[in-house]
Amino acid sequence: MELQPASPARTFKRILGFVLSAFAAMAAGCSSNAGSLNLVSLDQKHSFSQQFSQAYITRNESGDADIVLVQDNIRPSNQNPSKPQRPDSCVMPRELVHVRVFWTPMSGVKADHPANTNASIHYCFICDNPNQAGVVEYCGSGLVVIAESSSGAKITIRKAWMKERCERGQLIDPLGPSILSGSFKAAHDDSQVKSVIAQIKSAATNNAEAQANSVSPVN
Repeated sequence: MELQPASPARTFKRILGFVLSAFAAMAAGCSSNAGSLNLVSLDQKHSFSQQFSQAYITRNESGDADIVLVQDNIRPSNQNPSKPQRPDSCVMPRELVHVRVFWTPMSGVKADHPANTNASIHYCFICDNPNQAGVVEYCGSGLVVIAESSSGAKITIRKAWMKERCERGQLIDPLGPSILSGSFKAAHDDSQVKSVIAQIKSAATNNAEAQANSVSPVN
């Protein structure tokens, strides 16, 4: 079989995959800091680090901890207002993370074994720009430790195994299967947690519908 060159559309998507990693890392220095998360591909050839400006925590009816992080990556324009405005060359994707912790690990639990995981994690990149619209969502599980106080909580993701769950539009997965780690501080806010979870579910639902609509009927 003869290999065919990549299509222009696929090449464009690969470029955006690189942009997703490089520019989001650059935006880390432009926000207030609730904490940071790090993704490293299993082959250790690619890595991605992001600081988050917002993090919230609440408890659901079952007593599980629901934790979310938000980074909009909105950057101020440096264009001269006295001159004709031009469109931004790249619009940063929003980053939304949902962590659900099911039980509290005992002291000394090792993070290196998948059997010791106590949390599910969804990490979603969403680009709303019509010219670059797309979604990439990672999902996985890991060992997460919570230290709660009256003012909020310190959360540490010691180790989580992540993989791509869905991909749509002009964003692609630039990392592949990865290891997630990091720590951050979260404030108690039930309404913010519910809002972010709803946004992640909506993005996943829209992706599923788009995939279903793209399937050609069988004659």
